[in-house]
This record gives sequence, C-alpha cells and structure tokens, in this order.
Amino acid sequence: MRKAGSERGSVLLLTIGLAVLALLVVLVVVDASTAFLQRRSLAGVADAAAIAGAQAVDLDRLYADGVAAGIVPLDGAGVEAAVRRQLSQSEAGRAVPGFALESVRTDGRTVTVTVRGALDLPFAAILPSAAPRVLRVTAHARLQLH
Repeated sequence: MRKAGSERGSVLLLTIGLAVLALLVVLVVVDASTAFLQRRSLAGVADAAAIAGAQAVDLDRLYADGVAAGIVPLDGAGVEAAVRRQLSQSEAGRAVPGFALESVRTDGRTVTVTVRGALDLPFAAILPSAAPRVLRVTAHARLQLH
C-alpha cells in the first residue's frame, strides 16, 4: 500500500517541463518564420533587380543578328547600370538590414544577380555566435520572346 503523499509535486514538475518545451518550440518557430520572411523579402529585391537587368537589350546586336531562339541579346554595361538603378530606386538598402549587392553577371542572354542581407533573428541572439548571420540570394532573369 502506498503512502498518501508519495507523489506530491509530480504534476507540477511535469507541467513546468511541458511549459519549457512549449516555450522552446515557440522560439524556434518564431525564428524560422522570421528567417523565411527575411529571405523572401531579399529574394523579391533580387528578382526585381534581375528583371530590370534583363530589360537592358543590346540594340546593336539585336538589329544586326536578330533574335536567336527567341532570346534577346543583352548589353553587359547596360545590365549592371539597370540593376543598380533598380536597387537605388527601390531603396532596398532601407528595407533589408545589411543589404549589399554582391554581383551582377550576364552571359549576353541571362542576368544573374546576387544580393545579401543580415539575418536578424529575434531569439537567436540568446545563443552566442562568432559568425554573423547572413542571407545570400541569387536571382536569374532572361528576356525571351515567344
């Protein structure tokens, strides 16, 4: 036969343990959601910049050679200028913390834009980390006629 008070306080310990576990799950979900939304915002900026760059048509090559396989030739210098103009007009630096344009490349047909921004997680600051958290996003665009 058991003593009447032998299990006293066990429900309280179980409740505290479950509350701590639930709190940890909430913290992880909030950080993961924040990372997803920040990445999506940065991807939108990169996509807009790549699309702007893909509209920098090399008119001399277009008139001389025409459209090969429906793909419009691009002007290398015009691509970078269009990307930088788009980024300055959209004020991406203010919308995304730590924003920087890493690279603009074109092969004459496709534009590739790589941007980065700081990953600012609300609860990851609790954990010490020597390396800064950085998001990098690459977007590709091609102007193609059908």
